Amino acid sequence: MQESFTSADYARLPEGYPAQLIEGCLVKDEAPTYGHQRIQSWLHAVLVRFVDPDLALLSPVDVVLSEHDVYQPDLVVLERAPQRTDRNVGIPLLAIEVLSPSTSKRDREVKTGHLLAAGVAEVWLVDPEQEVVEVHTTSGVREARGAASIASRVVPDFVVVPDDLLR
Repeated sequence: MQESFTSADYARLPEGYPAQLIEGCLVKDEAPTYGHQRIQSWLHAVLVRFVDPDLALLSPVDVVLSEHDVYQPDLVVLERAPQRTDRNVGIPLLAIEVLSPSTSKRDREVKTGHLLAAGVAEVWLVDPEQEVVEVHTTSGVREARGAASIASRVVPDFVVVPDDLLR
């Protein structure tokens, strides 16, 4: 058994293999729930009103951060479109994770910090259980609950109201 996977090992996986590389560990998650997919689809529908659809992508997309970290955020907004044959979409401007009980700790405690350190301007965490939307940046965290809105600083006019998103 291999002790630590690398991005080169990850690249040899079949296209569409449902896994991420997190700190050298190949992590395969179950398919998301309907509620998770609904939130993800809703966010994408809102994003494409303000961003070219070629730049607002739903998972699975590979975001290669290092030799031992290849993430697949639920949604990303790119600065520029990669080549059609690229699997690595580069470092996004914005990454969104919809938290679930099985991924929440990893998304919050590991992936968010790594994404920000790699140059992602905003990492949004949508927590359906706590009914909160958090926006993480290198300068801190903003959050919104209920009818309070929260806006992106990197995608002009992208605003989310948790009550609308999580109803």
